[in-house]
Amino acid sequence: MGNSMRILLNLVGSVGILGLGVFGLLFFGRAPEVPVDAAALAARAQAPAVETAEIAAFSGPFQVQVDGEASTWRVLTVSAEVGGRIQSKTPNCRSGSFVSAGDVLFEIDRRNYELDEQRLQARLLQAQEELNSIDVDLASADALLKLAGEENDLQKAHLARVQTLFQRKATSETEVDNATRQELASRNALQLQQNQRNSLQQSRRTKEAGLKLVEAELARCRLDLERCTVRAPIAGRIVQDTREDGDFVKAGDPLVQLSDGSRMEVRCSLRGEELSWVWRQQQRQRAQPVPTSQQQSAVPAGSTGVTSDQTRTKTDSTAAVLPEDPLGTPDVPCEVVFEFEGSETIWDARLSRYEGTGLDRATRTFPCRVVVERPAEPRVTADGGGGSVSPPALLSGMFVTVRIPIEAPVPLFRVPPEALRPGGTIWLVRGGRLLVVNVSLVQMQKNDAIVHQLDPPLADGDRVIVSPLAVIQDGMPVQLSEVQK
Repeated sequence: MGNSMRILLNLVGSVGILGLGVFGLLFFGRAPEVPVDAAALAARAQAPAVETAEIAAFSGPFQVQVDGEASTWRVLTVSAEVGGRIQSKTPNCRSGSFVSAGDVLFEIDRRNYELDEQRLQARLLQAQEELNSIDVDLASADALLKLAGEENDLQKAHLARVQTLFQRKATSETEVDNATRQELASRNALQLQQNQRNSLQQSRRTKEAGLKLVEAELARCRLDLERCTVRAPIAGRIVQDTREDGDFVKAGDPLVQLSDGSRMEVRCSLRGEELSWVWRQQQRQRAQPVPTSQQQSAVPAGSTGVTSDQTRTKTDSTAAVLPEDPLGTPDVPCEVVFEFEGSETIWDARLSRYEGTGLDRATRTFPCRVVVERPAEPRVTADGGGGSVSPPALLSGMFVTVRIPIEAPVPLFRVPPEALRPGGTIWLVRGGRLLVVNVSLVQMQKNDAIVHQLDPPLADGDRVIVSPLAVIQDGMPVQLSEVQK
């Protein structure tokens, strides 16, 4: 009985508490009515006000600017051309020293080569004396040959007389045999003298060849003597010297390295969009006019008598002999600028060539080389003050800026920098509505951004939105603010 009463009381108490909660929620949980501002609702229903600026056409050339590092055009390794011990090293043959073409750098011991020269001179004199001896023998052989010829003529005449007498029965057969024998002996003596002379002539040709060989060896020896004096092949700065007095060197051992300062190069990399402007400018410059109808009719088809197969074969053979670079040589004029102490030092240069095989896989840029033909002839522009300092020449290792002037072949426009939106777009106002236009940023200048229109086209005098908007939609209505730029 007591348990039943307890359960009943608990049930009644739970229901009472639940009822009180529902009553409190209904009475106290009502949201207060928010006062509605009718003016604010009317403002939301209107078009948002925007600040705009005027778009201006950009007519002048612009500059593609990239950073680069100056480097030496070439570094020559001066090596020993003969072997021997270094006898002397000149004082200016030190790393960092500037040398002119033809300056003496090293002297290699030449005593062995001088002895070789004396030996070869003696051999040359010996060969000349041997030739003189052969000439004397040839003169004697010529005299003996002449006498033998006269003797043979006499014996022939004697034989003819004896044979005539024998036919007349005025002499015996023995006399005829004796005369024939004497004629054969004289003829044999003549042939021996002729053979001796031919042998002497062959000996002389052999000695002449030996003389030329000695002369060549002597010329080589004298050339080695000249090579004992190591001279600078070009004017430049020594960047490395590895040999000292007393060192023994062999032919081909490196002695010093010379940096050629007559020209300099700048290593830089162009992004794809930057290089595209260079290509566009080149294509416009290389564009050739289409031949007129008179020029085309001047050479009628088939007048040359060459078939299409022959023409194709000739073209293929020419292409095989002279292959063309698919990228081509840029050869674009530009400027190299070095900024130091408030002044700009400028060198005239040209974009010479591409480096490597093309696109760099790591940086996704095109490595290029810029050549400065006259690195010692800069021009200086000072930003202010009369005490500007500039380097006398373009030096290796300088971090410089390469400026490539571009004459744009397509229309460009000048817009405020704040008008550029994420994703390469700008917002125009046309006919009271917002128009999203895709553009490509060409260059950022001091107070303007130079852009290239993509789609739809821009026009000079268009108004571009420069104020922020929380939400935009292409074609949404907007109204111009009183604050305009």
